[in-house]
Amino acid sequence: MTKPKRSAEQQVADEADRKAQNPVGTRQTIADSHADPAFQENHRRLRAERLARDGGPKASK
Repeated sequence: MTKPKRSAEQQVADEADRKAQNPVGTRQTIADSHADPAFQENHRRLRAERLARDGGPKASK
């Protein structure tokens, strides 16, 4: 089944709620998605190195 379409007002309200709950995360997501390829490649490399150094992803408690 498909979800019913939301109105533009509902979409704007939902986005405002998400930004209010996590403003830093919202900005970071936008920044990463618009980053140049060299930055993204370096970011992935550093993340992989950190995960390898720290012993992989943390297990949830």
